[in-house]
Amino acid sequence: MDARAFGRQGHRFAAPMIVAALLAWALVAPLTARAQEATPAADLAGAVTAAGSGTLGPVIEAAAEAFAAEAPDIAVEVEISSSGAGLKRFCAGETDLANSGRLIKEDEEAACAAAGIDYDVFEVAFDGVTVVVNPENDFASCLTVEQLQRAWEPESPVATWQDLDPAWPADPLALHARGEDSGTYQFFTQVTVGEEGVSRADYTVHDSHQAIADAVAADPNALGVLPFPRYEENQDTVKLLDVDGGDGCVSPSPETILDGSYAPLSRSMYLYAKRDSLTRPEVAAFLRFYIADHVAFAEAAGLVADPDETVQTDLQTKLDDAIAGTSDPDGPPAATPTP
Repeated sequence: MDARAFGRQGHRFAAPMIVAALLAWALVAPLTARAQEATPAADLAGAVTAAGSGTLGPVIEAAAEAFAAEAPDIAVEVEISSSGAGLKRFCAGETDLANSGRLIKEDEEAACAAAGIDYDVFEVAFDGVTVVVNPENDFASCLTVEQLQRAWEPESPVATWQDLDPAWPADPLALHARGEDSGTYQFFTQVTVGEEGVSRADYTVHDSHQAIADAVAADPNALGVLPFPRYEENQDTVKLLDVDGGDGCVSPSPETILDGSYAPLSRSMYLYAKRDSLTRPEVAAFLRFYIADHVAFAEAAGLVADPDETVQTDLQTKLDDAIAGTSDPDGPPAATPTP
């Protein structure tokens, strides 16, 4: 399923680094009035656990940091790893929430079903997967999706930049990305190679997006794949390439990510919530707090979110219905009866 087909589009964006966002919480705090009215959490205690995406995780961290000022006795623990690792823990019953840069897979749904875990999924932000090179690269400014496919597909014969364009130098092409558990890698391969999580095996695998940026900054022949916020944080040391999805070269920006013109590398970001966890007041309070100002938290962490009031109302209504148990969970799907 195309991740963007799951949700809506919008506008507005601000992209400071997450540390700056937390230090500048005063800019976001006035927006939490709605959350305070909906979540009188000061007298609650307990813990909320979340794990997953290295792209969405900083957003949940920002919300947790702000929530601590309102509910000091509720500990919100956010583990940042990868979408796959987060969903694995979530479907094993180890966390209340999972942060993901992609929709849940069939085998993950099956794991949730086997563990008896019902969940609801909230589309809370948008990201654009960026393609970056070393600043010394003065010949490449745009790559087509077809060139990205040829560079990354299994058993690719592409070994040099010249293999992608005869006008480019015959210097070796060094590819850098996250591993197979990464939602960024899975989404990127799905929309370029054509199959999620499948690519050539001889690229350099990194355990963090920052490590990719550092590797690209150190190698004139490198090409890396980064979420838009991580590019923004490293834009002084890496060079951004445009991408041609068939309608000409387009640069990723808040506007092109949300209007879909940065195709096909725009994607939705999802928060999965365990239905049983929503019966715990501390979990419900944190999610109400976060959803009430999810746009501000997303923007503070460098992502894009839809500020439309209808979208906000729909998210809050969905959450309230899930907490009250008046709606059916989004998943996992009911098992097909055995004949």
